[in-house]
Amino acid sequence: MRKKTGHAVEVRHLRDSWGNQVEWYDEQLGRTERYDIAFEMRVNEQTYALLQPASFADPHPYLFKYSFSQNGTPALAPIEAEDEWERAADAFADWLKDNSFQ
Repeated sequence: MRKKTGHAVEVRHLRDSWGNQVEWYDEQLGRTERYDIAFEMRVNEQTYALLQPASFADPHPYLFKYSFSQNGTPALAPIEAEDEWERAADAFADWLKDNSFQ
């Protein structure tokens, strides 16, 4: 049995700040990547974004967490802890199930 991980609430912080796309500098690749914002949610006190690469070379969405700097600018960060990633992914899946058109 899967344990309940938190309730996802849809938010629009990134879209309100940046529009429908964001850029993120990937330190491992050494380049800036552009993503389309597919979905934003808050789970407990943390905000997450499901981002789709803007290039068609990579069809897989990515889940990032984000916070806000002192001046209010959103700062994206990869989710490094596997348990946090699973909680966020499960909350997103629950949100989809609860909000899907049947």
